Amino acid sequence: MGKFLRMFFAGVFFFCINTPVHAEITLPPDVMQAATIGINGVYSLDFATAQENIEQVFSKYPDHPFAHFGNAMIAWSRYEYEFETSDEAQRKVFEKILDDSIAGIKRWLKQNPQDPNAYMGIGALYGLRALFNMRNRNWVTAYFSGRKAIYNLEKSLSLDPTYYDAYFGLGIYEYFAGTLPSVIKVLAKIVAIKGNPDKGVELLNRSKEKARFTQDSSKLILIQIQNTRGSKFYAPEKSLEYIRELHKKFPNNPLMRYVEIICLYETGNLDSVTAKAREFLGLIGSNSFFKDIYIPRAYTALGTAEMARGNFEQAAKIFEEGKEKIKNQEPSRWGVWNVLRLGQVYDVLGQREKAQEQYKYVLSFKDKWGFDEVAKPLLKKPYKVPPQGVGPLPPL
Repeated sequence: MGKFLRMFFAGVFFFCINTPVHAEITLPPDVMQAATIGINGVYSLDFATAQENIEQVFSKYPDHPFAHFGNAMIAWSRYEYEFETSDEAQRKVFEKILDDSIAGIKRWLKQNPQDPNAYMGIGALYGLRALFNMRNRNWVTAYFSGRKAIYNLEKSLSLDPTYYDAYFGLGIYEYFAGTLPSVIKVLAKIVAIKGNPDKGVELLNRSKEKARFTQDSSKLILIQIQNTRGSKFYAPEKSLEYIRELHKKFPNNPLMRYVEIICLYETGNLDSVTAKAREFLGLIGSNSFFKDIYIPRAYTALGTAEMARGNFEQAAKIFEEGKEKIKNQEPSRWGVWNVLRLGQVYDVLGQREKAQEQYKYVLSFKDKWGFDEVAKPLLKKPYKVPPQGVGPLPPL
């Protein structure tokens, strides 16, 4: 569920900065162009270009929602993708910008209470605040932030019924609220969280087809939904089609390339997974976009493909190699996931002490990635491959 939320709120940002101008709110073409270049820079992970252009919007319209959206989006995307949600200093930078952005849009709304763009944007920001509260398991606080997000999205649509981009956020809410993780189902009953997954997917497909700016974001969310095993919406072949379209549109973004590897894994094309993962690994360091922090992703794909083949000795070699490659890096979500996988492999190979060593390593960190609930039981009872296989490629 966390993956869906991350894609949701990042996606909301993607379209908010580009939302069409309504009512009496108009911006000169050069300002709109700067905003557009800025958002495309984020899609391509070109944060320098993105920041430069968003600053141009700030310089001419200091409190316009587009400027605040863009600034928050850059900070969020850097924390999420450049730092793999693993850098506390960047997290603090983002949270400060998030608070400042919400305050700025509130000032704008006092002067422009009929601007649907502002309601859409502040809804996205409240949604992002809900995500952070959920990551910290502050469920009630997350719920009320989420309610503010949905209120503002619906307000935006009420001001302009042709604002099809609003279906994106509302679709995500319906899907998410209708597929809550079991850990908060009781809470959901208490605060009356309701949702309809079918309606959510319908709205997402509507935004994919009719919206002006949320087509790409809708595809990203649908990819996540269609890759969810056991779901009635499971359709990895369709996900593969969508990500190839996005990769073609944003060729410099290494994560578009990596999501294609995930989709190939879900379709069972393990040979292509291995080939693409080795290609991905070879590109790291070749330019400013392929950063060292992505090394664990490549080894995750290579090692998990071998696990899926039943080649656990080879998988152990791969995960050990990956662990060695990043030993001087700050621990990241994907890096720690590799170690957890290595422990599972050692258990299958009957090397229990080595397996427990890996699980202890995972448990040595503050549980900001949600791995403790898996590692703690494995420390007591060896991992065995479930009947349905070794599971998805990405972290939990």
